Amino acid sequence: MKRTNFKIKTVSQLLLMIFTVFSLVSCDSDFDVESIETAEAAPVIHSVSEAREDVPVTQGVLENTYIIRGENLASLVAVYFNGYQASFNPALTTDNLTFVTVPESAPYVGQENTLRLENLYGSTDYDFSLLTIEDFTEGTTEDGIKTVTLIGGDFTDTSEVTFTSGTEEEGNLVERPAEILSVSETEVTVAVPDGVEQAYINLETSRGASAQSDSYGFSYSIYIDQLNPAWSMSQWGGTYDIEATDPALGQYSIQSVREGWSGLTFTPETPIPFNQYTALTVSLYGTGDAGDMVNVAINDFAGTVGVELIPGQWNKVVLPMGSFFPTGGAPAVINRIDFQEASGTSKPQYIFYVDDFGFL
Repeated sequence: MKRTNFKIKTVSQLLLMIFTVFSLVSCDSDFDVESIETAEAAPVIHSVSEAREDVPVTQGVLENTYIIRGENLASLVAVYFNGYQASFNPALTTDNLTFVTVPESAPYVGQENTLRLENLYGSTDYDFSLLTIEDFTEGTTEDGIKTVTLIGGDFTDTSEVTFTSGTEEEGNLVERPAEILSVSETEVTVAVPDGVEQAYINLETSRGASAQSDSYGFSYSIYIDQLNPAWSMSQWGGTYDIEATDPALGQYSIQSVREGWSGLTFTPETPIPFNQYTALTVSLYGTGDAGDMVNVAINDFAGTVGVELIPGQWNKVVLPMGSFFPTGGAPAVINRIDFQEASGTSKPQYIFYVDDFGFL
């Protein structure tokens, strides 16, 4: 009898378990049906927000992540930016939102500016342009104003450009708004604000996007409107003025009045490690004839590079440190830099100007 009772009790328990499982399965099935019904429609986009601050935008930046909010997103199968497929995380996707990263290779100029979502039941398009800064070039206007041209796109809706140096954490953050001179889809030209030595260039658009350039300016400046106090100047065979105003990039430049083969010397209080920087850069302005030359020399002419002066025009040159010693023998430190007149035309006087001088 005990054995028979055990069987009956066991069967009853099994039947109860089967009924419970069946009930749960039925509930799950009901839930799935409801979910499928909810998703049996094309996706709908309500907004796109930049993920870090969750601020709505209508323009994205290459490689940034965004939150797309809408409807019918649970069955999402593909996301495209201007026809280029992007990745999204299904594990973080619900029926009302998903996270997506704009691919680095997505096209951003000459496009219809379309964000497309596709799910199992259709697709939807959303007006959404893309932004990036590829590079920048430097220039000078006829009035001697330094300019920077940002290259990339889509810059059509540019609203503000700022030169930013330092950080809030270090307590030395400086933000200098720049005057915008021209805007096209692929280029933005701005006037460099006064006082900028090194900065990152931030471009913002009216569509909520913001992109940042690589570092602009000097890693170490020797002369920008004034001589670095850690350096001193001397000369032979001429005169100089460190506060010349015309021509000048910014407020002042250095006027160098030279006899043939004479020079202008810059000396640091503490020698600069030769391998600490990648290049020496300087802007030179010629007043004589085409073909006039200046020798830029390191360590009392141990290494020399010739630079041609352009009459009536600023010419920025970037001289890689290796160009001073192309066959080897570079010194451990730099303790002197010279600008020597080297035209070789036997004139009684040569005048050139030096500005924006330092290391990159």
